[in-house]
Amino acid sequence: MKKTILITALFLLALMPAILQAQTAIDKLYEKYAGQEGFTSINISPGMFQMLGNLETDDSTEGVKEAQNVMEQLKSLKMLVYEPKEGQKFDFMSEVKKTVKLGDYEELMAIREENSDIRFLVKKTKDNHISELLMLVDDDNEGMIMSMTGNIDMNTISEIGKSMNMKGMENLDKLDKK
Repeated sequence: MKKTILITALFLLALMPAILQAQTAIDKLYEKYAGQEGFTSINISPGMFQMLGNLETDDSTEGVKEAQNVMEQLKSLKMLVYEPKEGQKFDFMSEVKKTVKLGDYEELMAIREENSDIRFLVKKTKDNHISELLMLVDDDNEGMIMSMTGNIDMNTISEIGKSMNMKGMENLDKLDKK
């Protein structure tokens, strides 16, 4: 009996890091603000990307093949958009900067205009793929953070931007030209 308890305890101890795995900063922001007034949240799971990547289609054009290739590289997408209601005031980007360790990311591109700031940041793997693409949009009183994870080849980044009809994403194709 003692041997069984000891084996069970060692097994649970070995699993502890996975069980207690800390949430990412993006997950914490998402859980805190998803469903709150002024916030729109989007979460696309690994299963959805896998399903989209494996869709059978009669269309064998290059564009469809590229889209499926992109989907196979993605694991998840989380997006949190803040659009305040009239009279509502909250500095969402300050909250993002307090929660997310932006120093852990490499900035790929920044676009700054009069009242708008768009930044693309990445975490890279050892083989120079992107494990996470972070897009931050600070536009007057509105803000957005998007985290896309996977094993993303730098060459497919612009394809992601073309396939997603979201504010700021059209700028990803400029990364190809760098």
